[in-house]
Amino acid sequence: MRRFALFFILFAPSLPIQALDTRQTAPERLLELGGQLAAHAGNSQWQQLWQRTRAAGHLQARPGHAYFTIPHPLLKELARQALAQADQVEPLGNTAARYRRIFPDRVIGMLDNQPLSSLCLVIDWRTLPQVQPSNAHAYLAGASLLSSYPCE
Repeated sequence: MRRFALFFILFAPSLPIQALDTRQTAPERLLELGGQLAAHAGNSQWQQLWQRTRAAGHLQARPGHAYFTIPHPLLKELARQALAQADQVEPLGNTAARYRRIFPDRVIGMLDNQPLSSLCLVIDWRTLPQVQPSNAHAYLAGASLLSSYPCE
């Protein structure tokens, strides 16, 4: 307990005080952060994304539920592209953002009988401090790739 208290006293001033508020962050900045995350996300971050995507049912056909129709190896590359070169980003809640990329020449997935040609990714930026956006690389490993799904 004493070690934890000492750690907290020594390092608390350097810990982020407030997480990145995606509602207050310019879309251009969120797009830039998405590009940085696409380039630097670790294997475990991507693995967690695919586990969550599978658990949400987006890798198998179900009525009334959007699902991917492209092979998984191709899906991985398209997801990285969607994050790196999103056409649109919008805040979700306080610290999350949805990145959307349209692939006009291909069908990404289906929702019932409707083909979907966009890929959406939800990223949680709560580990990125609001006050140090220029030092984002130091915090990218803590960003959570929450979900991935085909969208309109």
